[in-house]
Amino acid sequence: MLIEMKKRIFFAAFVLVVSSLAAQRSALVLVDTLSMQVDTLVFHFTTYTPATDAGFAFMTTKPDTLNSNIGLCVVAAFTSKAPEHIVGTSVCNGKMLYYPTESESGYCLITSSGVEINPLDTNDRSAITKAVREKGDYFQQMILVNRGKAVPTTIFRNRTTARRALVITASETMLVETDDRIHIDVFTDCLIRMGAIQAIYLDMGSWSEGWYRTSEGQICRIGKNWKSSHLQTNWLVIKKR
Repeated sequence: MLIEMKKRIFFAAFVLVVSSLAAQRSALVLVDTLSMQVDTLVFHFTTYTPATDAGFAFMTTKPDTLNSNIGLCVVAAFTSKAPEHIVGTSVCNGKMLYYPTESESGYCLITSSGVEINPLDTNDRSAITKAVREKGDYFQQMILVNRGKAVPTTIFRNRTTARRALVITASETMLVETDDRIHIDVFTDCLIRMGAIQAIYLDMGSWSEGWYRTSEGQICRIGKNWKSSHLQTNWLVIKKR
């Protein structure tokens, strides 16, 4: 009887240890890949979706890869020319930063209620007020999709490069990126084919450095051109709630 009881105690302890390790190793970000054909070209995309116990946040201090509460980190808003600062108005954890620079065509609002992406109306500051009041986050960028329709973007002209965007579909909010050289209009159309209802651009080009953490805790670097990494001023992360 005593031996059987000891076996049961050992088994229970073993189950607890295994469950604890599984919880520690659970990924904060779910990574998937897909390909999409446009005319004769095939483009390859990677999607990053927060796990159920994680969400998006905007940061103005560069996240540390040693912080296990952060599962992904990429650049969000544009950075100005020297002296470098975030382009447009931003709010980080309720604290507003404003620089007298051009405003972008859209904004992203992040609160405990979730993520909102909308066209920017410079006369309407309700989203900024909400971010400050609720200690949320807010940044401005180029809106690509509004209500499921493509929004024309002219600042990139005819340049093709790697692209990244924050996307809201009917069922989830996710980050989408491609390392393929792609025109912004084609990228936007692909997002809509993926089910994008709202989408906002995230800085790329020479600012493309990012990373995500695997379920084993390993750091995977993403983005190919890191030339301007030392000048980055802001980041979008997926972190544990």
